[in-house]
Amino acid sequence: MTKLASLIPPHGSNKYELAIVAARESRRLNDWTRRTGETITGKVTTAALERTLRGEVPYFYEDSPPPPQ
Repeated sequence: MTKLASLIPPHGSNKYELAIVAARESRRLNDWTRRTGETITGKVTTAALERTLRGEVPYFYEDSPPPPQ
């Protein structure tokens, strides 16, 4: 595991958006460990943040629907 202080968000990314994505990944990992019975080394939140910063967690922005006319 990497120390959190050494994790730097990529240039041009919003650190608050990364935190939200990492939080959702953390929930997903928690659910996965409960369902499968497997364990993750270290803290789940740290693993989720590391995965997010490495680009292993896909996320995208949904286009908002056009306003009704």
